[in-house]
Amino acid sequence: MNPKIRPFTLPALTAGFAGDLGGGEYVELLHFEGIDTPVHADDARLEECRFTGVALETLRNARLLQCELKQIGAPSLNAAGAFLNDVRVTHSRIGSGDFAGAELDGVVFENCKFGWLNLRRAKVRDVVFRNCQFEEIDFGGQIQRVSFTDSRTSVLNCVGAQLRDVDLQGLDFAQIEGLEAMRGTQISTLQLSLLAEEMAGHLGIKIAT
Repeated sequence: MNPKIRPFTLPALTAGFAGDLGGGEYVELLHFEGIDTPVHADDARLEECRFTGVALETLRNARLLQCELKQIGAPSLNAAGAFLNDVRVTHSRIGSGDFAGAELDGVVFENCKFGWLNLRRAKVRDVVFRNCQFEEIDFGGQIQRVSFTDSRTSVLNCVGAQLRDVDLQGLDFAQIEGLEAMRGTQISTLQLSLLAEEMAGHLGIKIAT
């Protein structure tokens, strides 16, 4: 089943400033642009906002609803426990993206580059990755209706993951961990051939040469 992405259009927005983004703030209908100072927005509630060229650093337990994030620079983004609903992230570079224990629903990542994407203990539903690059994806949470298009990762870690309707056909991966947890995924025939030897070893099957 394909991810269900709900379209939305932001209304006219007012210019926002770094001081509006303190921890625990309720923020709506603002456009934050060109903020180079690392932003800490733990426990904030952000509704119908746009972020362009902002250095995000912490979003722990924050709530983002119908937000657009463009050209975000985050060498280390701590979004543990955050809630993202109907969020679009485009043309962004995130070194370490820690979404441990977070909830992502109706989120689109497009033209983004990640180092490590941590989804351990996260609840992820209806999420799309388009033209994204990763060094490692850690799928160690509840992952449902997720798809990849024109994306690639060096390592795909499925250890401890609960996967359902996860389409990996558009994700090139060099190494996979937790092969036994791949139940609930869809792969291409080419990916199957690349995994054949590892799958045979996992099942105790010897391949004659």
